[in-house]
Amino acid sequence: MGKRINLAALAEEDLVEETRAGTPEVAAPSAPQPASTAAIGAETPGRRLTAAVATVAVNPLNKRPAGEDDEIAALADTIIGHGVIQPLVVCSVQAFLAEFPDQADRLARNAEWVTLIGNRRLLAVRRAGVDEIDIIVNNDQVNSMYEVMLIENGQRRDLPPLYEAEAMEAVLARTGISQRELGRRIGKSHVYVAQRLALRKLIPELRAALERGELKIELARQFGELSESEQQEIVAAGRPYRAVARGNAVTTHARRRNIRASTPAIAAQSIRERFTAEELAELIRLLTEADQPAEDVAQAG
Repeated sequence: MGKRINLAALAEEDLVEETRAGTPEVAAPSAPQPASTAAIGAETPGRRLTAAVATVAVNPLNKRPAGEDDEIAALADTIIGHGVIQPLVVCSVQAFLAEFPDQADRLARNAEWVTLIGNRRLLAVRRAGVDEIDIIVNNDQVNSMYEVMLIENGQRRDLPPLYEAEAMEAVLARTGISQRELGRRIGKSHVYVAQRLALRKLIPELRAALERGELKIELARQFGELSESEQQEIVAAGRPYRAVARGNAVTTHARRRNIRASTPAIAAQSIRERFTAEELAELIRLLTEADQPAEDVAQAG
């Protein structure tokens, strides 16, 4: 078999393409070969081909954030002016359906390829009226598709937290790896992964509030650790959403948060990952007070 493609590296190349929209580039020296239906299922991993745009499907499992149409239109204008710089990374329809057979009804009948990297670019190519596009075929990477999505979307722009949490959950379910290993693969801490996964436990009303921007991510990940009845109490209390007080306690469960403190820089990063913005502000206030001489604190009181 041929050399396997580093999808994370290709995702970084895609990011370069879309951020230097006004700069044309010289095409790669190796000429792509025309793709044909007969070749499907027998491709050499990493082989570069030219395919009809009509035969390349947008990945039905790659969720699109709301408000992306303007970005697609801008990218289409760039493609009209300078062409497509980087090829799409795809797999054959057969390879895709072997892993995701429940997605058959969501693919067009004439589809021969499914996009792994470059879904936004494919949408822009369609809008630009381009007939053919270069593709790199890599069927071997279908089973790590969700990891690729997390890398690609994380490098290009912030993926909506709920979409990110859904993709993380899918990776863990399909691969059986730990949250720590997933974090290592996508360049995030295991704490970050755990906090995102907590969002999957939000009740529908709080999920919708998070998507509308009415609920801050810091509170959302705390609420995700509460029981359904406690979350319903928060919703019933109305906006702005906050923990519901019960005497001197609140519904958020106190939990132990271990801080790594081998160096000041690591301690600071660890604290930022474990505390909300409000908690950080209070921590800074308390630390500042602790640094004051006793007489200064007395005078301030």
